[in-house]
Amino acid sequence: MGIYEELVARGLIAQVTNEEEIRNMVNNGKATFYIGFDCTADSLHVGHFMALCLMKRLQMAGNKPIALIGDGTTLIGDPSGRTDMRKMLTKEDINYNAECFKCQMEKFIDFSDGKALMLHNADWLAPLNYIDLLREVGACFSVNNMLRAECYKQRMEKGLSFLEFNYMIMQSYDFYYMFQHYGCNMQ
Repeated sequence: MGIYEELVARGLIAQVTNEEEIRNMVNNGKATFYIGFDCTADSLHVGHFMALCLMKRLQMAGNKPIALIGDGTTLIGDPSGRTDMRKMLTKEDINYNAECFKCQMEKFIDFSDGKALMLHNADWLAPLNYIDLLREVGACFSVNNMLRAECYKQRMEKGLSFLEFNYMIMQSYDFYYMFQHYGCNMQ
């Protein structure tokens, strides 16, 4: 049994667009994948630990992990799994939390010799011009499809801010950017 089949058996594969291609990449150590970590606290939690274990296991099979520090998306706030809007953190708090995450992640993932990357999405999100983003990325999104997404369904009755509504667009841009610049092909 390959690593891909092991992950499927453990229920760790949620959605696959081209299963045969993904299976081959993962089993042959050719996948570059990312997991994002928004900097909402100064310490990783148990949920992060599961993601880090998955990253480590895939790395041991020859695949290349990208630990995406969501210092840009943390400025907006992920609405999923929430009944209310997240507390807005200062840039200083976010940067401090990101440094704490970095120290903790380095205990699990081998970042030496390009075996893994740690990227900060503020590096590409912060310089974006809002009008350019709307023209380039916004045209690719259907508001109707976005409203059907689980992360927004829960919040529609309680209230979803425009700020939070943009989170999905920023998260999608992260994947696009990492695909273009780092060959990332899986989340």
